[in-house]
Amino acid sequence: MSREVKLYLAGLLLTCSIAWLGREAWLSALGRYLAETRGGLPVADVVVVPAADDIRADVSIETLQEAAGLVRAGRVQHFVMSCADVYGVSECELAQRSLQDRGYPGTKIDWLRTERLPDEMEAAKTIQELSERRFKSAIVLLPNYKARRLGGTYRRIATHFAIEVNVLGQTREFDPQRWWRSREGQKRFAEEFLRLARLL
Repeated sequence: MSREVKLYLAGLLLTCSIAWLGREAWLSALGRYLAETRGGLPVADVVVVPAADDIRADVSIETLQEAAGLVRAGRVQHFVMSCADVYGVSECELAQRSLQDRGYPGTKIDWLRTERLPDEMEAAKTIQELSERRFKSAIVLLPNYKARRLGGTYRRIATHFAIEVNVLGQTREFDPQRWWRSREGQKRFAEEFLRLARLL
């Protein structure tokens, strides 16, 4: 075996060893990259909960309660949710009932009826609807692992309509620091990383 081959193999072994020993650092860095967040709790005209994603909507009762809490606290005036009909029942209707059962009887959800859509198309339709309703600022509640890709999509589209968008990532669905330790975390990371790669 030549000296060059031995050096190459030694370098490869060293690189693999460093990658293995430091895997928690770089895996969590990848998770944090997906879950880009911006500090502060803004005030806006409307809070938006996108729920018509054709792959994974990821809207939990906690997300709905957070949106309703923003309305109750006076940080937003309106609550808009995009919803598809499932077997003739609107998901917004189910969300409204769930909020009433959880102690938010006065919170009204403005329904944006749509079919299941790729989330970039859902973002475009939602922003256009906000513009038609003359909203100038919005808080969009997203699962944290969609914050970088989809949050960027909402902000980019909104600039064409002079709407200021802030994205708040929901941390319950995905732990950026330990996502690789659960099957569900690995699944969400793989799905989102592939979606992000398509845009690069």
